[in-house]
Amino acid sequence: MVSLPQDLAAIFHASFHPTQGNLVDWSLKASDDLNLDNIEFSVLPSGLHLVDRDVVYFTKDGQHGVCIFRRRKTQEEGQRGYRLSSLGILLARARRPRPWRHTSSLKDLIKVIYDQCEDAGLLQPTESQWEPARIFFEERKIRRADIGEWEGWSHDLGDTSEPNSHPTLHLPHILRILGPSFLTLYKHVLGRRRILIYTLPPVEAACILCYAAADICFEAQSSTAGRTKDPINVLGMVTLSDMDRLRVGSGWIACTTDAIFLDKPACYDLLIDLTHAGTRPAFYVSKPVIPQQARGPTHRLSATRFAWSDIKLWNELDRILRLGHDRCCMENDAGPPPTTSRLGVAWSDAWRVYEDVCVVCAGLWMGMGSWRPAGSTGEGRGAVGLDGDDELGVNFESTRSRRSGSYVRSLGMGIEGRPSGSTPRSVRRTSAMSWSSGRATVIGAPGVNEIGVSKSHEQQATHGSSIANPETSNDEGGEERADRQLRTTLALLQTFHAHTAFQLAVLASFLPSEPTPMSTVYLNPKDMVQFELSPLSAADARYLEWLAQEYAGDMRVIVRRGWRDLIGALLSYT
Repeated sequence: MVSLPQDLAAIFHASFHPTQGNLVDWSLKASDDLNLDNIEFSVLPSGLHLVDRDVVYFTKDGQHGVCIFRRRKTQEEGQRGYRLSSLGILLARARRPRPWRHTSSLKDLIKVIYDQCEDAGLLQPTESQWEPARIFFEERKIRRADIGEWEGWSHDLGDTSEPNSHPTLHLPHILRILGPSFLTLYKHVLGRRRILIYTLPPVEAACILCYAAADICFEAQSSTAGRTKDPINVLGMVTLSDMDRLRVGSGWIACTTDAIFLDKPACYDLLIDLTHAGTRPAFYVSKPVIPQQARGPTHRLSATRFAWSDIKLWNELDRILRLGHDRCCMENDAGPPPTTSRLGVAWSDAWRVYEDVCVVCAGLWMGMGSWRPAGSTGEGRGAVGLDGDDELGVNFESTRSRRSGSYVRSLGMGIEGRPSGSTPRSVRRTSAMSWSSGRATVIGAPGVNEIGVSKSHEQQATHGSSIANPETSNDEGGEERADRQLRTTLALLQTFHAHTAFQLAVLASFLPSEPTPMSTVYLNPKDMVQFELSPLSAADARYLEWLAQEYAGDMRVIVRRGWRDLIGALLSYT
């Protein structure tokens, strides 16, 4: 029998009242000191009245929570045909909160309560009809102080208390949707920047993206002796009531449905617009400007894309995705999003072609000086080759599996992943390379399986094969697909962690062994090559300074970017 998680601090019900607005109309708390003020705005964000159901992740004073939203038809006067409400829970403080473990059971609970109301002809549950919620809370209420400890990815992803509920299991599909631009998000997460995701309802996919993005750096940020050992803070859904804490906070990732945040770039460092009409979401960085008047804007949004230095890491990730071939799509009950105009599709296709050309050209450029045929011997970069058929290619299907009333857009639904079919030969060759530090997993090496998971991780992952979707696990091969999905996710996380560890190790090599307080270290553009960053990229230089700011202790690192430094880097002298 699977034991229930016992980490709840509160359970509550919030609804929209035609004259009073959003309010909490019922709640139970583990402690009277717990404050639920204004939590109703997080669980009933703007625009949610457009969908019948949704799942919303949020935070309240540093405590994580999740709620199930329902829109029910009603003839009640003032409700405009629908009653809007959410049943939510708030978790106790923990280093590794896991609100997703309660999502499936919370959906069942809200269905039981609302079915009782419908059978009794009531608009709102009575005290007796809240009894299932009381039982739910008592079974899962916090009873010990050592909750939320992290015991490794195999244990975390293979948790059987709520099968197939972990947001990070969607990481392979998210990578296919965002493409190489995901590495821009990765750099901002590792640098502990402020990241905001703008979306339209349903919001569950955006909340999943928040947790998945934070998890790619969770292991490194939790174990590295930087400014803080806490991982980046996942805020989940934020609304206008959170504006003040976004301005003063740092190192967070959140999502919102309030379009007014698009005009407040001073509140964040990176904006991801999931409503963009192109084939991929749009990325914008916030840049400071000199105000033209006393109360003029201090920041502006500037479109950004992945850097050429990201291609090597992307090729490794893309290779794992093609070998993994997991199917991690979700379909919305409301149907696919509306199609864009022919003109919009034409422009978005042009950007797709531009992106693919950049990937191929960068692969050719990096491959000319570092590639070695599989099976050849040598030292340094490029000495590692792929075992097996070099023409390996996997065609991805546009498959959709029914999931809990929300969706992550699958291939062909508006923001597509990488093109299917075989990869250009030069790009595949480059993607087989290991990191120059030797810290990354080498595909085909002894002790590593075909998608890059070490044998020890593979053995642990086998115990997590029960995370298959209950609605598809009865199908032939369902458990095998779920196990493949888990292994692919583990391989991706392992690759991200290896790359992070490599760059932090290179950073440590430039720092003095006995630093003096507030001392400064200067790096030349040529030094950036050792980090596998482009010496000509201002974005890479800024990213390197973020790393130093977070992980170099009291040291200050400045990347010189004068014209003499850049020319020196091009001519290979300092």
